[in-house]
Amino acid sequence: MNIQQTDKFTLGGQRAAYVLIICSLLRAISYADWQVMSVVMQPMKVDLGLTDAQAGLAGSAFFLGIIVFTLPVAHLVDVWSRTKMIGLMAVFWSVFTLGTGFIGGLASLVLMRLGVGVGEAGFGPGGTALVSASYPKAKQGQKLGIFNLFITVGVIVGVVAGGYLSANHGGWRTPFLVFGIPGIILGILAFFMQDYRLVEADGSAVVHQSLVANLKQLLKIPTLRWLYLGLGMYAVLQISVGTWLPSLLIRAYGIKEDKAGLVMGVVTLIGLAGPILGGILSDKWQQKYAGGRMRLAAITIAIAAVFVWLVLLAAFDLDNKSLMYFCAVMMPLHSIFVGMALPAVAATSQEVVPAKLKGLSWGAATMALYLLGGAWGPLMVGAMSDRFGGGYEGLAIGLAISAVFGLIAAWAWFITARYVDADAKAVERGTV
Repeated sequence: MNIQQTDKFTLGGQRAAYVLIICSLLRAISYADWQVMSVVMQPMKVDLGLTDAQAGLAGSAFFLGIIVFTLPVAHLVDVWSRTKMIGLMAVFWSVFTLGTGFIGGLASLVLMRLGVGVGEAGFGPGGTALVSASYPKAKQGQKLGIFNLFITVGVIVGVVAGGYLSANHGGWRTPFLVFGIPGIILGILAFFMQDYRLVEADGSAVVHQSLVANLKQLLKIPTLRWLYLGLGMYAVLQISVGTWLPSLLIRAYGIKEDKAGLVMGVVTLIGLAGPILGGILSDKWQQKYAGGRMRLAAITIAIAAVFVWLVLLAAFDLDNKSLMYFCAVMMPLHSIFVGMALPAVAATSQEVVPAKLKGLSWGAATMALYLLGGAWGPLMVGAMSDRFGGGYEGLAIGLAISAVFGLIAAWAWFITARYVDADAKAVERGTV
């Protein structure tokens, strides 16, 4: 089975660059629409009269939408059209982002964030499949690194611009009203991206199986089973820290959301180096070591977990300026290392599956990311915060617990590395 090269779909060149640009910008917008919740959570919580656990539930609703719809939408990405699904889903989530600016309570908040999650369910699988297919294998880690770099760009836009708009231009509702517009525009532009056609070795069209049959085929691949487990544990750490760290800064130091957003923006800006380094190193490590990409992912997430614990030291001694400065250095280091892992994981998920399952492979990865971690990680941290008295100390304890899951991710990904080369060769032989 092959991806057919035609005058309408080529490896590299201007068409591939257009795919990378549109998908990367949508990647940024999708994360801005998600991450803005973290920086406006405190004023929104006060305005709507929510507890920490209820605020965490709103964050979990977003991931629930992704969990429920990712696999069906990813299947449509493979059997129907990557470009059409990307465009439709971008418009869908952007409309619900706009709607978040008009909510009146917990129920409507949960509904809007659920809708945003449903829309974003189709983008990750489609974008990952289309970007990776648009470039040669030797460059896929690098290009997916650029694609995932825009996660960090989106986080910066979400926390910095979101915090500024919330504090200075009409309150916490304003960022949602502003952020919804670019996604609609980019969603329309996505319809003009190139898309590929699958053919069998004899040139005939591929006959697609059912969603259930394709999922069974994926889960027979050892690399993916362990990769998905590790990705879920990674999400507990990465998403919980991204969701709650701005609130920790607000509570601990009494700053407003715009200042917290600025701090997080600077940290995340430095973290831009992570996906770039991760993409470049993952390609080099894969050529040098057996399962090199996943070895790199395991090492970097373990280091990122340790940096979280070092950051949280300051929460228990706020008057110690030296400790505060030390933790200020640890925050961007965490951001760099947590970002290095994802390009390696994304490239591996595409390397060990046949072309007809590329979208579903990352769709299942996205589901694992959120079902095994993202859907309950922020809620767990919020519940732990309430359990330990709230305030900044309770929140710090909750975040410290979330970092343990980063070490579990490292363990799972070291095991993943053992299987990658054999599974990739099976794809080349056509035995998967």
